[in-house]
Amino acid sequence: MILALIEHSGGHAGNRITSNTNELLSFAQRIGRDSGIPVAAVVFGFNTSGLVEELKSRKLDRIIAVDDPELAEYSPDAYAFALKSLASAEPPYLVATMHSARGIDFMPRVAASLRHPFVGGCIDVERIGERLLLTRQIFNAKMNMKVEPRSGSPVFVTVSSGAFPGDNVELAETSAIETRPVDFSGLMKRRNVIAYSEAAKGQVDLSSAPIIVSGGRGLRQKENFTLIFDLAKALNAAVGASRPVVDAEWLPREYQIGSSGQTVAPKLYVAVGISGAVQHLVGIQGARCIVAINKDADAPIFKVARYGIVDDLFKVVPALTKLLNDLKSV
Repeated sequence: MILALIEHSGGHAGNRITSNTNELLSFAQRIGRDSGIPVAAVVFGFNTSGLVEELKSRKLDRIIAVDDPELAEYSPDAYAFALKSLASAEPPYLVATMHSARGIDFMPRVAASLRHPFVGGCIDVERIGERLLLTRQIFNAKMNMKVEPRSGSPVFVTVSSGAFPGDNVELAETSAIETRPVDFSGLMKRRNVIAYSEAAKGQVDLSSAPIIVSGGRGLRQKENFTLIFDLAKALNAAVGASRPVVDAEWLPREYQIGSSGQTVAPKLYVAVGISGAVQHLVGIQGARCIVAINKDADAPIFKVARYGIVDDLFKVVPALTKLLNDLKSV
């Protein structure tokens, strides 16, 4: 069995599965198809019926709910305890969750305590015969490393956001739903949640935006960013920015895309005046189609772009915006 541990907002923000759930399930389903191993989604929480209902439209062999008051709020100790109990009752082939603050908090400690392999930040997977090869990035995404777990099952994996497009998830009604009890009498909590504070967000959540228009320092000054907002409006897109834009305080930090900002995986990513430093490319590696507009033909962004326009952005962007608005009015 492949276990995909689903992230959700918990009790503090509306108890919904996160926007990258389909990415995680796409990863799990891909391994399941290649290896002929069934896939189960696992939900930890309290009063999880709504979360289970959200998952029923995905093609899964089972949905397993561990429903207990101890899991009402996220705790690394409680999550690790529950996962070890689940893995001991029915040893899985692989356990996966997202490479998020939560995932990298509790998954490594479970793998270490069970003395099983852990691969963090997986961006690709392939199966060659009986060999499972997982790819992760190292040295700030300058190199890829292929890892073959050798210590037997289960293998514990965190999946990088944007690496496995959520559009590829297979859909079908899942009727096999199980509730698994866990005896938490032996749980020792070493950390208590005092409060949650939501981080400030931009006008659109970039992590789930299907289209993003981003601007870089090629725009020269803050006032010129109106070109980006106008183009984004014409495309019904979200607005993003490179790190130099944020460092210059043209836009708030929540707009930043890259290794030190948000990682995004839109269907269309338009990079305007962005040279394409490796830190920015890390954040857009999951984009399905990248369009670059830059007057420097040697800019690194063109190496990853599907379409490129080598010209002055101050001529191209207004013309493109006008064209899109004219098409809308037809």
